[in-house]
Amino acid sequence: MRKITAIICAGLFAPLLSAAQQGYIIHGKIGSLNKPAKAYLSYKNGETRIIDSTDIVNGNFEFRGKVNSVKEAGIRVKHDDAPENPTIHQVWDLYPFFIENKEVRIEAADSIKNAKITGSVLNDDNAKLTALLKPIYDKLTALNDEYKSKSPTEQSDRAYIQSLEKRAQEVEDEILKAKQNYALTHPNSYLAVLALNSTLKDGFDAVASEKIYNKLSPEVKNTELGQSTLKRILEFKKTQEGEPAPQFTQNDVNGKPIKLSDFKGHYVLVDFWASWCAPCRRENPNLVKSYAMYKDKGFRVLGVSLDKAADKEKWLKAIKDDGLTWTQVSDLKGWANEAAELYGVKAIPMNFLVDPQGRIVAKYLRGEDLNNKLKEIYKN
Repeated sequence: MRKITAIICAGLFAPLLSAAQQGYIIHGKIGSLNKPAKAYLSYKNGETRIIDSTDIVNGNFEFRGKVNSVKEAGIRVKHDDAPENPTIHQVWDLYPFFIENKEVRIEAADSIKNAKITGSVLNDDNAKLTALLKPIYDKLTALNDEYKSKSPTEQSDRAYIQSLEKRAQEVEDEILKAKQNYALTHPNSYLAVLALNSTLKDGFDAVASEKIYNKLSPEVKNTELGQSTLKRILEFKKTQEGEPAPQFTQNDVNGKPIKLSDFKGHYVLVDFWASWCAPCRRENPNLVKSYAMYKDKGFRVLGVSLDKAADKEKWLKAIKDDGLTWTQVSDLKGWANEAAELYGVKAIPMNFLVDPQGRIVAKYLRGEDLNNKLKEIYKN
């Protein structure tokens, strides 16, 4: 066998469960394949992708090794020795599975994508969970097929699009509930935290997710994915509606320290943006309009720029050009802006509306959404 280690920034394989003392042994059998056919095992260990390869002889191959936790892995079978052509989309013969420090068999008559795995309760349970979710995911496929079947005129009809989006959201909600229910009813299974983690998308309810997480067994919580799931929940919970807004201090355009707490007693929109951010600049006129309408009622805006020190003049020019008359601050560290990191900002424009008591009441209010929220608050 030949093992290759390559450093990557992202990939398909993520870290999962705690390992036992012994290593893994994978016995493979794919029909009667022979050289030049080869099998490639791939999984991620932190930021490192491990790729192991071996020849297939009389359909048989074997991998041995050890993982420090269960991983999402894949075995690819290359049936010939033809060189890879990077200009052509490759359809791989691939079998995804969970690799753990156990002895398993992976067998198929001709193609590994049709293989079955034995000797692993975790993979058996994963197959059951996949089967449970498939009918719901099929509903999304049906909606996509429905859209494709429509004429261009029908596809651009606003009423139809709204109806389609509503039905799609109902299916997404059904998927969410199914995964959450699985986590609640299988607290001792690693797949419980896997299912829960997959629901932690932008806008997820961190408080509800934390309650589900707290019901998982200590063994599941202590897995790598269990720990990273908790970290994600707690980070998002900090800026969830109803939570106290994280406090910070940064200098304004004149170098004067400004605290978020300086705005206590007012509704204040903490607006993360940058001079180089085109969507931010396009959104600024809407914010200018909202500010003009409600500033006399006590509405405030605190702009937080993700510009760098080298671009300070561009930041100041953008403030002037866009007519941003409210308080602007920045530590001029770009994406490393400490307030942005505190609020978990991954993309801009992004904003958080904080009430007079210092609690977050809404976020990501753009265009008319901000006006509607302010109208609701100020009854005008």
